[in-house]
Amino acid sequence: MSVIEKLKTESISLRKIRSPVAPSILFALSEIEKVGKNNGNRATTEDEAIKVIQKLIATIDENLKLDLDDGRKIALNFERNILAGVLPQMADEDDIRALLKEMLGSEKPKNKGIAMKIIRDEYGAKVDMKRAGEIVTEMYGI
Repeated sequence: MSVIEKLKTESISLRKIRSPVAPSILFALSEIEKVGKNNGNRATTEDEAIKVIQKLIATIDENLKLDLDDGRKIALNFERNILAGVLPQMADEDDIRALLKEMLGSEKPKNKGIAMKIIRDEYGAKVDMKRAGEIVTEMYGI
């Protein structure tokens, strides 16, 4: 089941029980759909949806740092847990290292971009590219 389908299922469940968080999840769905609509009036891809959800979670994390009342903090945490719950398993450092060893072996790539493209092609939005870049630098010194 895709991230969008999981989020739609959660949204329906929340609306059925009239949860106060339901509008926030509907907003997340509309933000996801807007990406595809604004880029050629097409369906949003899985990677695009993951990126939107990650941005929404980052925004929630920033809001949780503010001085909010307890009720709002609880609602934000609940919303964050729902959004994080629909995300797929992210690639960890071991996955990235194993992929690079499999694809490149001990051969040092000509430039960092080659290794980064391999990682992006394999994992898409399911990887922290900043951390992946650090791993490539550690492994190959580039």
